[in-house]
Amino acid sequence: MARGDVVRRELVFAAAGWLLSAAPSRGQQAAPADTTAALAERGCCLERVRDGATIEKVEVHGNRALTDDAIENAIWTTESGGWLPWTGTDHFLDKSEFLKDLLRIHVLYQRHGYFDARLDSYSVRRADGDDVRVSFTVSEGEPTLVDSLRVDWLEEAENVPRGDDLRDHLPLREGEIFNEADLNASRDTLEAMLKNEGYAFAQVLLEYRIRKDERRAQVTYGVAPGDVYYIGEVTIRGYEEGDGELVRRQLQFDRGDRYDRQDIFESQRRIYELGLFRRVDIEPRLGSVRGDTVDVGVSLTPAPTHLVRLGVGYGTEDLFRARASWLDRNLLGESRQLEVRGLYSGLEREGAITYRQPFVFIPDLNYTTSVFLRFEVEPNYTVERTGATTRWGYRVNRQIQTRFAFTAERDDFSDFDQGTLIPELGREFVNPSRLLFADLGVTYDSTDSLFRPTRGYTGNLAYQVAFPVLTGDYAYQKISLLVTRYVQVRQGWVVAMKVLPGAIFTYSGDPEEGGEGRVPLFQRLFAGGATSVRGYGRRELGPKIDPDGPTGDEDPEPIGGRGLFESSVELRFPLRGNFRGAAFVDAGNVWSDVGDWSPSDLEYTPGVGIRYTTPVGPIRLDLARKMSGEEDFLPSWVFHISIGNAF
Repeated sequence: MARGDVVRRELVFAAAGWLLSAAPSRGQQAAPADTTAALAERGCCLERVRDGATIEKVEVHGNRALTDDAIENAIWTTESGGWLPWTGTDHFLDKSEFLKDLLRIHVLYQRHGYFDARLDSYSVRRADGDDVRVSFTVSEGEPTLVDSLRVDWLEEAENVPRGDDLRDHLPLREGEIFNEADLNASRDTLEAMLKNEGYAFAQVLLEYRIRKDERRAQVTYGVAPGDVYYIGEVTIRGYEEGDGELVRRQLQFDRGDRYDRQDIFESQRRIYELGLFRRVDIEPRLGSVRGDTVDVGVSLTPAPTHLVRLGVGYGTEDLFRARASWLDRNLLGESRQLEVRGLYSGLEREGAITYRQPFVFIPDLNYTTSVFLRFEVEPNYTVERTGATTRWGYRVNRQIQTRFAFTAERDDFSDFDQGTLIPELGREFVNPSRLLFADLGVTYDSTDSLFRPTRGYTGNLAYQVAFPVLTGDYAYQKISLLVTRYVQVRQGWVVAMKVLPGAIFTYSGDPEEGGEGRVPLFQRLFAGGATSVRGYGRRELGPKIDPDGPTGDEDPEPIGGRGLFESSVELRFPLRGNFRGAAFVDAGNVWSDVGDWSPSDLEYTPGVGIRYTTPVGPIRLDLARKMSGEEDFLPSWVFHISIGNAF
């Protein structure tokens, strides 16, 4: 082997790779003294501080490729405290673990492709009282790039991509930084492809060579598909009487089908979506195959039939909010659901009764009908909406869903100024009024996570048409297309992008007024808010009531428009623990008519934010600045508190 070459087989790392894979955990075996001796000589003052002292601060200097958070999560030595007073925890210095941390940092960089990285120095010094402050200084060097990536087939396999088509599916790419996580993920991807095509015992062997002097890596995967297997006996346990056939209809495999691991995962998801089971386990019995068949066991744990939910929260737009609901998970069997719910917030009050039938005629077609009474409270009006909605949804495949809905309602406005709204909107303002409209939509989602996407696309095409028949007072078509993309530019760093155009067109639907169609005020297009152009408050961007109108209103109020465009670019990055940061620029505007659209009218609002990860999505705090000075009555800085990603 040439000098400067390092050969790895089957992910076995030299230089105490075991230390990081097990680290950090209390009671861990100490690293050999001769391994850490050289590193220990590069620091100062460890011998002068007390073992067990409280760690006040941990700092890392010189790192660019890896974040502070990535390094500190890989070592034992952790600073005390927390972001909030009630989350504070004291952490104490353990000198033996600290010495092993020096090696852990070195191995961490190796695993990310920085084989020249070294720990230049460290410092452990006294701070206040008996507390200590710890710092590490690293020199990262240049990364090792993947010079060649090969996939050698040891046996033939059907229905699996080859060549460039195959390499495009792998996280590890030629020309990019060598990374152990991508190395593992690529092997897992190859195995998953094969196991989704019937090769239940497929194996992928790995060999790679690191040329440290040249900073190049050659990677070879050896693929051994093995034999094709088929589904054998399927047993289901844990369901209540009458639910067996319903559960079987959710299974995406049957006896005699070709073994497909993805079908097993999809079946598990579908059974969960029934809402009848607290736990769903689907296990192929690979340890006891019979010939070329694999038996599959389905184990279910039923959930309570009735469920009561209560929730409270707060946001800068809807202020205090509360929600209560009662749900029957299995009304009349077949997973039919009946829900009664109530909602209260500063923007909306609602009571509704909803019936859901998950499967109508075919497994992927579902049906929902709802009767509602809703009050929507805006700065310049309140509208009471009473009506019913019928909705059909169809899942085309794992990424594409379609929907169709029809709504009929009666709308009654109150708390509005007749001297401003009526002259401004003219014949479009009808009170009370009746609205009949249909919604059609297609949703595409290829992202890798619901709450924290790092790669992939989403698309949501929505079309709404209102009918002037059967005493309907409105005639319009409303269309919008929301497209998002997510790209991970480095470990933990994600660029998220959004584009949202929207338009409303009226058509002949009011003979009494010369055939001019109308659009209800609450269906017009608005911009600004926590999920829109964040330098503006909710609905503050776009057409407003003329402050010099008949009432001399000094505080213009939004009335929306018929043309909309929004776009956002957001960089999301790790901070510490469950905290993440964001820097973004939003752009957009609303126009009175679609034909008025102009790129020069776009308003730009940069900002920064913090997110705290929770099981139901991130708690989000954003601060954004309005760059334009044309609307001086609006604040220059806007602060948002909400839950969930902006997009």
